[in-house]
Amino acid sequence: MSSELSRYLYLAGAVPFLALGAAHTIATPRAPQDARGLSPSDPQLAEAMTRSTLRLTGRTDMWRAWVGFNLSHSLGLLAFGGVVILTGHSAAVFDPLAHASVPFALVVAAGYLWLALRYWFRTPIIACLLSVALFLASWMTGL
Repeated sequence: MSSELSRYLYLAGAVPFLALGAAHTIATPRAPQDARGLSPSDPQLAEAMTRSTLRLTGRTDMWRAWVGFNLSHSLGLLAFGGVVILTGHSAAVFDPLAHASVPFALVVAAGYLWLALRYWFRTPIIACLLSVALFLASWMTGL
């Protein structure tokens, strides 16, 4: 399974994930008073999150967990995009891996699209839909 077009479509499928991961990192507040895109719109809620521990453990509060969840989500997006870039950066690497890496990327992107449709908002929905389309086109052109 390979063609140059398939490889370029595969690489293009990584771009929305890299962009979302970088944007998510930038939009994640580091402190309750650091209002950014992923901050609660109510500043009192952000402060209340610092006073509430998790039921799972009292060793952290909701604020720190929130920041950690967001930053680890960013890391996952960037890592996925990076793996796609690494496996598609040259024909010599892509050709022997394409039969597994392209469908895998499509499944991952579809999983993110499902999450975006269920829980998130327009920008990640559009980005995930674009990646799904690019990975599917990569797969179809490589058959």
